[in-house]
Amino acid sequence: MRIASAISVADKPAILAADLTQQLQSQLQGAPVDLVVAFVTIQLVQEFPEVLATLQHQLLARTLLACTAESVLGVDREIEQAAAVSALAMSLPGITVKPFHLAEDEWADILRDNKALRARLAPPTDLRLLAVLGDPFTTPVVQLLDACSEEFPAAPVVGGMASGITRPGQARLAINGNIYSSGLVGVGMAGPLQVDCVVSQGCRPVGHTMVITRAHQNVIELLDGIPAIAAIGQMLEHLPRTDRDMIEKVGLQIGRVIDERKGNFGRGDFLIRNILSLDRHQGHLTIGDMIHENQTVQFQVQDSHSADEDLRLLLQGELLLANAPTGVLMFTCNGRGTHLFGTPHHDISTVRSVLGAVPVAGFFCAGELGPVGGRNFIHGQTVSLALFR
Repeated sequence: MRIASAISVADKPAILAADLTQQLQSQLQGAPVDLVVAFVTIQLVQEFPEVLATLQHQLLARTLLACTAESVLGVDREIEQAAAVSALAMSLPGITVKPFHLAEDEWADILRDNKALRARLAPPTDLRLLAVLGDPFTTPVVQLLDACSEEFPAAPVVGGMASGITRPGQARLAINGNIYSSGLVGVGMAGPLQVDCVVSQGCRPVGHTMVITRAHQNVIELLDGIPAIAAIGQMLEHLPRTDRDMIEKVGLQIGRVIDERKGNFGRGDFLIRNILSLDRHQGHLTIGDMIHENQTVQFQVQDSHSADEDLRLLLQGELLLANAPTGVLMFTCNGRGTHLFGTPHHDISTVRSVLGAVPVAGFFCAGELGPVGGRNFIHGQTVSLALFR
């Protein structure tokens, strides 16, 4: 396996494609290109088809997958809200790559028939990874991820939702020269492929775990037998002043345990969700997830320090388990970058500082896709990575 990454800020399609091609070919050293994944900032939406067609032609790439984005990242840089293209090119001997597009009017049939889902997304045997790029307005992503978790339990889903758009029809998705403005594109990868997924939700827990003792839909009524807002108040009273000050500044999030059978819960065991509203009259808490009674939860806080620490620790853990990866696909939230850290290039610099000068490419998403606790989810304020080894 050989993997190469490139990024270009040239302002003309032909120059962009030539620049990317030169960077990628110099790293691949003549290896055939089985897959290119490219990300094009929305400023280049008109040039999107030409850039991709030229890039695929020059690289003789068998499959090309791409989408538009608010911002992109590659090699050692993050280019935010400016014209740029990043790409990851992969030579994958022995790996089957199956491209697909799911149209807006196909979802109902595909999601109610697992056989149809498998036929559209997966090679016949040994599926190892689904890499997908979707339009956030026309993709029922929660239902799709749930279906994939059930049908392909050994194959994680990674990817992101196209960003830099405000209404349906503005995104551009591409698979092998076919351009779409809705639905979802992706590839199923099968064969002797080793890929590990890292999802950094960027939070640290505060207080202690609690059990939901009454709830309906996405509303928590009671925690540990008392109104949810009262439980928050009690927790805050026992926190250090530094934590209370941080919560006052950035707010709280909530994490629910993915696998209750574990008993002892730590980093990576919680699915982080936003707190949407507080009903102070009823004492209830509305969150961005469906929940039920007897689930374990813990409140969380995210700031730049927590986000940095979480990503570093997870990447360092990967080095303890296996060798450094050959290449990385990286999907980060469009609320990170300079919005969160105040300085550019934070997340890609962190990846390279821990993993070394590994080829990396990705984009800033309007929703990041990746597994937590063995199931696929859509996230926010998160970095989701696929590490190819």
